[in-house]
Amino acid sequence: MTISSSTVINYLRLVRIANVFTTVSNIILGYFFFTTINNLDYFIIVKLISISAMLYTGGMVLNDYFDIKIDKKERPWRPLPSNKITKKNALVIILFSFSYSLIFSFIMESNTFIITLIMITLIFLYNKFLKNTIYGPINMGVIRSLNIVLGASQSIFLLENSLLIFDIRFLIPVFSEFFYVYAITILSKNETSEFSFNLYNIFPFVIIYLIIFFIFFFIIFNIFNYFSLISLLIFFSIISYSQITLLKKIITIQKSISNLIMMIVILDSVFITDIVGIYYGLTLSFLLIIPILFLSRKIYMT
Repeated sequence: MTISSSTVINYLRLVRIANVFTTVSNIILGYFFFTTINNLDYFIIVKLISISAMLYTGGMVLNDYFDIKIDKKERPWRPLPSNKITKKNALVIILFSFSYSLIFSFIMESNTFIITLIMITLIFLYNKFLKNTIYGPINMGVIRSLNIVLGASQSIFLLENSLLIFDIRFLIPVFSEFFYVYAITILSKNETSEFSFNLYNIFPFVIIYLIIFFIFFFIIFNIFNYFSLISLLIFFSIISYSQITLLKKIITIQKSISNLIMMIVILDSVFITDIVGIYYGLTLSFLLIIPILFLSRKIYMT
């Protein structure tokens, strides 16, 4: 049996393949926060990235699986409501993705398994019960923050001389990710509507600018490396441009959300630059942004 290119594209659309690359920077950020570059284990990084990618894939398909009735009205062209992919096949992807994540995290370490289990629980709660409530954006923010913790799960709880060593600065990228994704999720509630200048549409950008301000504050007071300012400036510039074009209605809310999702990579690079240097921080951003840009031209991200 041959598989057509259109079938492949529909499956890539279903899992939001471009977005999966944003999970990579989360994992690398978490991993390097407690592991020096001289002690890195490529095999562990690859396993953590694969677990995170499967969690995201399962979550995206689960989202469309539960939303199929709504999508038949609002987005009838998408793979599930258009019957280009059957619900049965979607369920197979969901079960495989979550099973893969649980099995591999269990093999790795108890900390990794517990975090993975919590993330799957929150993903299910969001898609089944919380999506259209005030707790939905909070839930999504927590899930993304835990993705960073997942990256650090192999080293964050290690004991050194019988003492638990924890870098309190780790909370800054974790909370930055939480509030950033919280803001994106709020904005996404109106993705199918035409943009209008109101508090609900402006509030997410207020949150994002506050995140930028506080990170700038931490850099200025030498809590993070000054070279992180380069990544932060790039992040600020693209966010500002995206908001301006949205206000002028040059782009839609949906396109703006896609840009904001892509900027997760740049946000992560601010902290990765502090840990391993500007060269690695910007190189990682470039390597991840390129496939995201390429794939997002044909495959939606929201």
